[in-house]
Amino acid sequence: MQQTDDSETQSASRSGITRTSQACQRCRSLKTRCLPGSQPGICQRCSTSTKECIWAEAPRRARKLRAPSRISQVEQKIDGLVAKLVSPPALRPVSIPAASPTTAPPGSTSLGYGGVSSWPEAWKKQSTHAPGSWLPVPDSFEPSNLELRDASDQAPAQLEIPTTRRDEENEDDRQYVERIRTIHNFGDDEEISQAPEGLFLPSKRREVPIVDEQVQQLLASREADTLLGRYRQMSASFPFVIIPPNMTAQDLHNEKPMLLLAIIVAASSHEHQRQMQLDTVFRQELAQRTIIQPRRTLGLVQSVLVYLSWYHFVFSHKTQQIFFLHHLAIGLALDIGLHREYQPLNFPHRPKPTPPTPKERRERERAFLGCYYLSSMIGAGLQKPNLLKHTSYMTEWAQNLKLQREFESDETISHLITLRQLDDQVQDTLYSTSAVDLPLSDARTLMHVRFLEGQLDAWKRDSQSAGAQRLLNLSSSFTEMLLHNVALRPLKTGESGVGVDSTQLNALLVALEAGKHFLDALLSFPVDEYHLISFSEWMRLPTVIMTVARLCIPSESHAAIGWDFRTAQERVRLDLCLEALCYRMQQLSTYDKVKQSHPDFWFAMRIINDLTKSWYMRKIKPQASTQHTQAAGVASIGSTVSTTAMPTPSSEQDLSHMEIGSMAMHVGGDDGGDPFAFMKDMDFEMDQFFDMGLFGDEAYTGMGFGGNMPF
Repeated sequence: MQQTDDSETQSASRSGITRTSQACQRCRSLKTRCLPGSQPGICQRCSTSTKECIWAEAPRRARKLRAPSRISQVEQKIDGLVAKLVSPPALRPVSIPAASPTTAPPGSTSLGYGGVSSWPEAWKKQSTHAPGSWLPVPDSFEPSNLELRDASDQAPAQLEIPTTRRDEENEDDRQYVERIRTIHNFGDDEEISQAPEGLFLPSKRREVPIVDEQVQQLLASREADTLLGRYRQMSASFPFVIIPPNMTAQDLHNEKPMLLLAIIVAASSHEHQRQMQLDTVFRQELAQRTIIQPRRTLGLVQSVLVYLSWYHFVFSHKTQQIFFLHHLAIGLALDIGLHREYQPLNFPHRPKPTPPTPKERRERERAFLGCYYLSSMIGAGLQKPNLLKHTSYMTEWAQNLKLQREFESDETISHLITLRQLDDQVQDTLYSTSAVDLPLSDARTLMHVRFLEGQLDAWKRDSQSAGAQRLLNLSSSFTEMLLHNVALRPLKTGESGVGVDSTQLNALLVALEAGKHFLDALLSFPVDEYHLISFSEWMRLPTVIMTVARLCIPSESHAAIGWDFRTAQERVRLDLCLEALCYRMQQLSTYDKVKQSHPDFWFAMRIINDLTKSWYMRKIKPQASTQHTQAAGVASIGSTVSTTAMPTPSSEQDLSHMEIGSMAMHVGGDDGGDPFAFMKDMDFEMDQFFDMGLFGDEAYTGMGFGGNMPF
């Protein structure tokens, strides 16, 4: 018990001892505990040792200042941004007088947190903005002299449209930034986990109208409606951009001005000079809306599709951008999400976007299917990679369009997409780098041909009752000819045999018949409907001509397998087909040495076909190339070529001293002045000329169709 009492006494004595807030100098140097002594100001150790107890004066610790909140800094920046947009600067005059630095900008009212006086000084200055941007223009940027001169020459009435447009753009920007500000405006009555719905709404901006005198004249005179009706007929061969019958040209211009411009460019082939002028306007507007002030709209995608679908009317080797333009359309289509319902960011509780109406959805699906159709067609025609591959949802969309059938041409879309998929398979399996040299006798090649033959036969059965049979016949004939064109590949040494020869002969016969059907289908169009045929089909004509020519020209490989080239010549009569095409294109051409000295597409194609016919006749009849009767082949071609539609024998006198661009053509006489003289040589191979690509970069250089063309 006594021990317990002693421990309690010691505890109480310890608890009664109060520690000093600071040790004296001696205790600090000894690093011992400094306890207060009995006398004030002297610790126990110093009192026991009779030493002087020295205490240092400790300064009061300064309280650490808290750093400003990051949230408040972000709020201040956003408030300054909103204030800058809510109070846009006035239109800068051409001559800017020196302004006082104390002058307050008009419309500077208190807004947000703390009013204008709490914002940084940078947000109070007057400044202009970069095009399509919220950021101020750098001080080093100066408008060009041309812009200043144009601005000074314009009357106030002419500046009304740009000013209104700028006000609309500023209003769109202000609304969008205001929706961004709501991310900091959660109230007590709102659920914190629910994101503000307005932040994820797309910014819908009305397309800027096209301010061009010629376009406005076409709209005012109602001639644009006539061209729009002409395009409705043309769209049968490219049914991916359809204009409703109740829509006028003015309505289309208000809603999709670039689409209307592309339509009137494509539909003005009967007036070549005007078409070239409108083509220049379209290119300038396209550059403005894709590079300088980018716009991503469905109408812009559709305009590029229409422009490329009749690109042969405005084709020039000087400005040729087929591959680039169709990838521009694909990029725009992917930007606006035509390929699928896409959610790029996985935000929790993100509100779902408003789905398009059924009519808008079908229009979007047609446009994206048109992107795939052109991508596949141009990639195969120019022997370049097709970067937009066929997917399962494309087949689903095409079938839905066929079933819903908003327009009659929706059924044609389904058949065209299925056929393009077959064409892609032919290109991938038979014309890839690893398979391009394999003969038909190769087991893999023969297996692919048999498999694709079955798919093509199934497609023919399914499309028998479809509309637009002439278009489908053109497309399917080319696919069938391309599939069996592998029979023209030389056999390997020692592979000749009865089985191999019969297989190759059957494939050659199918290819010949398919080429003949293509030419028959092309000649079945009346002359006044040739403008309806799209660029996709005209791209195939050189391949068809050269494939049929190779089947009709005698060669050692044909003789080795027993191919009767004379029967092939009489079956197709390629010379008469080319002559008929020359005659029709001569009728369609608007070229006139006095009235319209600018050569158009029909004039150029007439020259190429005429020279191709002369080359072909030299190949099949070297000893008498100019002697061939016209009447003997009329019946062999069939009803597609009649005696009334046949041309007179093409004369080179029509081409003498013909000025194409800045180059004069002197056909005949002096070969040194004839740009086509190399095609008249007996050793010239026409297939090598067409292999360069009729619509490529190298085909007509030095012939007047390239850099010498003034368009």
